[in-house]
Amino acid sequence: MFTCELPLDSVVLDIGGAPGRHQTEHSRWIVATQDCDLDGTDRDDGEPTIELRPVFRHDPPPDWGIRSIRYRLTDTEHVHGLSPRTFVSAALLSAVNDGLHGGRDADLDPARQRGLKTWLGLRYDRPAVPNDLTALARRIASEVNQKRHRLMGRRLRDVLMQFDSTVEPVRFSLFAILERPEDREPAREWLAEIATAIPDSLGIADQLDARAADGISLQLIETSYSADVAQLTWRPNTPDPEGAE
Repeated sequence: MFTCELPLDSVVLDIGGAPGRHQTEHSRWIVATQDCDLDGTDRDDGEPTIELRPVFRHDPPPDWGIRSIRYRLTDTEHVHGLSPRTFVSAALLSAVNDGLHGGRDADLDPARQRGLKTWLGLRYDRPAVPNDLTALARRIASEVNQKRHRLMGRRLRDVLMQFDSTVEPVRFSLFAILERPEDREPAREWLAEIATAIPDSLGIADQLDARAADGISLQLIETSYSADVAQLTWRPNTPDPEGAE
């Protein structure tokens, strides 16, 4: 992390309905470019290839938030998944490091560094659930992660969800990816229990199955969402009409 007054720009529609530049200044930053890219960049490079995330001090989240939209870096500072970001040159970053502009902080604790990298990976890699399926996906993920379901869940590699929104109400299918073939029947019964807990107003269960990892097709993987909330994203503050726990 470092301190330096830099522009934090975004593009919005102005009052006349045309694209307009929204520019602010921000002073606290953290480098968010991958280590391998940093290692391969000359410190005097003038191209803006290094990503910075603004660091915020107002209203820090109550927990570390590795699976949240906000991630705490220190006791008082955090980053936000939906904030604008800025790209700077290695030459500028080197000048900051040398104390010519602003100043560099001490490095984050290694555990917080690993947490940040994990958080960034989760934010970039998670598929977005369509808005009309958000409530159903959230409820299924909530049921999968309920305490009473965790014992079986720990024995599975993953739980995949598929949705058919061409019918009303929506149909959903669940697939348990097995670590051990002998768990197939218990896993199917487990999926049936989860499906039964989903209100009909959100969706109707269609196919429930458990398969070994080597029996999973690429098509199934490409057309499914994981029921692990760490691998999903949806718009913030999306209401859950069924009050998922």
